[in-house]
Amino acid sequence: MADLFDLGDLPNWLQVPQVDTQAAALYRRAVNGWLQNATGLTVWPDPVPDDLWGWAIELAAMVSENPTLLHSETVGATSATFGDRTRREQILSEARKAYNTVGQPQWSFPAPDWSWS
Repeated sequence: MADLFDLGDLPNWLQVPQVDTQAAALYRRAVNGWLQNATGLTVWPDPVPDDLWGWAIELAAMVSENPTLLHSETVGATSATFGDRTRREQILSEARKAYNTVGQPQWSFPAPDWSWS
């Protein structure tokens, strides 16, 4: 079974060398759940398509930067607003459109030939 990304990809792409293997595995697990739910895929294609890989890295970056996916946070006189929720929903919506085939025909069928009637 293919993984969405190698655990070594995250420190390189996030440019955060302190992301260790254990943290990267947790991020990948969260991303797997989100993308499996959106796509309906239970096994990732091997090799993983570029769009799925890119979404996975971006979602993992979101989890890394904002683990609880807070929308906003205020500490004393300082407040911060995160746009992660909106972007996460955009990514999952795109993944759903691109890969979720639940309830859709999996094969094409020829047009009926009514000439024999």
